[in-house]
Amino acid sequence: MAILRAREEGATFGAIAAAAGTSSQAVQEIVRRHGQLKRQSESSGASSEPVLTKASVAPAAE
Repeated sequence: MAILRAREEGATFGAIAAAAGTSSQAVQEIVRRHGQLKRQSESSGASSEPVLTKASVAPAAE
């Protein structure tokens, strides 16, 4: 979720709210509720980001 990513990268609640067109209180609530879910999934070993391996990348055309 973009809001959680922006917050993790150091964006303020106000800056995120302005970009999302909502209130900073709404952003704080989103981070409070969904940040816990993200941390739980990360600690369980589940990854939402794809991992590239040599086998998953097609060889370059020569």
